[in-house]
Amino acid sequence: MPTVSIDEHTSGGIWSGPYLAVTVANLTIVAIAAFDGLAVIAALPSIAEDLGDVALLPWVATAYLGASSVAVIVAGPVIDAIGIRRTFRVTGLWFLVTSAAVAIAPNLGLLLVARVAQGLGGGLVIAVALASVGLAYPHRLRPDAFAANSAVWGVMGFGGPALAAGLLALEGWRLIFIVQLPLTALALALGWNALPSTRDRPTRIETDVVGVVLLTVVTVASLVGLAQIGVRAWLALAGGLVTLVAVVLYWIHAGRKAQPVLERQHIVRLPLRWVHLTAGLVLAAGLAADNYLPLYVQVTRGRSAGFAAFSVVFLTVGWTTASIVFARVLRAWPEASVIMLGAGLLLPSLAFSGLAIGFDAPLAIVFVGFFAVGLSIGFVSTAGLTLIQRVSADTEMGRVNAAHQFLRTLAITYGIALGGAVLLLVVDRRIGDVEVVRNVLAGEDDVGLGPATRDAVQAGLVWVVAVAAVLGVGCVAAAMALRRNEAGVDRSR
Repeated sequence: MPTVSIDEHTSGGIWSGPYLAVTVANLTIVAIAAFDGLAVIAALPSIAEDLGDVALLPWVATAYLGASSVAVIVAGPVIDAIGIRRTFRVTGLWFLVTSAAVAIAPNLGLLLVARVAQGLGGGLVIAVALASVGLAYPHRLRPDAFAANSAVWGVMGFGGPALAAGLLALEGWRLIFIVQLPLTALALALGWNALPSTRDRPTRIETDVVGVVLLTVVTVASLVGLAQIGVRAWLALAGGLVTLVAVVLYWIHAGRKAQPVLERQHIVRLPLRWVHLTAGLVLAAGLAADNYLPLYVQVTRGRSAGFAAFSVVFLTVGWTTASIVFARVLRAWPEASVIMLGAGLLLPSLAFSGLAIGFDAPLAIVFVGFFAVGLSIGFVSTAGLTLIQRVSADTEMGRVNAAHQFLRTLAITYGIALGGAVLLLVVDRRIGDVEVVRNVLAGEDDVGLGPATRDAVQAGLVWVVAVAAVLGVGCVAAAMALRRNEAGVDRSR
């Protein structure tokens, strides 16, 4: 059995002596990751002005996200092979060096290369932060640890854009990456020896190149297919077919390989399958709608781009609130019941939001609806993470968490892509021109929006919420299945 430095019997909370260094290290990493995503988007105009080559500019953000998704896939085998402490050290140093490379990149080409490398490190350090909750804390403290992580995301959702704007005004876009260096170094110093040593001796890391390639094909092909719904039918169909073939091939491959990068049992084993499904559906449903709320606020309601961007905060606040409350609720309810609570809250929250949008209710009412959607996400996702780590052995914690994180990431990406496809399809059917909406999404203000466009965007978001509600029905069904499964386990015990 692996040796863990902090055991179940140690007293105190996550801010007490034995856990303090781990807590601060993890939260610092989470804060850096949250800030990086927010700040890069804000910095794109400044990067374009400094380095030029506007055509490649969108890849500054997407290159990082793509590399991070790949890193999440391979994180599990690495953690289980060499241990959480060694993985943290290596990936933390990697992220530190690549962040410095991004900060000093002399042109956009080298910046993109550095962002890919940084994304690999970023995906790994986040996977380590997630897995360490199950390995460094006893079960009784994991809800508090997840709540603290969510609180940091919420704080960065409020303060991250303002901080990024201040840094841009002070010294330009490079300072955004420079300030990450001392914070990353601090996290490294704190977690260097504080994280548990889950492997006395490293074992050989099983490389599954074929598996990684197939899962990458699944990710790319499915995104292309979803993005082309209602735009290019043949490309949407081709993306769907390639995705299906790649999924089948990977399933066959995973059954034949001794240690695939993503094990089948970590996807379908009870209760994991229901946790993956509930978390994926609630995230896809909620973010499919929330991602396009700023477009509605700006185009239909006529508010500024800055105010519109701020509108996504309300779902984040609800998510954070539920995660904090969860730590208290779990003392009275099992995880499956909390997941059922969150899933049950999703449908009425979406219905409330859709009606508020459709009937031009005050924006405050719309924001209340999305806050409630955030509550639903917070309960389902946080309880799901806690349940997964409770039923997983230490020796498989890395792989199980990586599988869950990969599936969550796919679900979020699918939800956003599906929401965008539905919205643009509705706009195209109403006014025959989606380029005006694409221009707003790209950050252009002066696009000559008329009443027809404003009405089309409103109708489009209502339809996105309706599609999200369909996903919500699936989330409720999966939560009910999970609750029945957990009840059966309890009775057998």
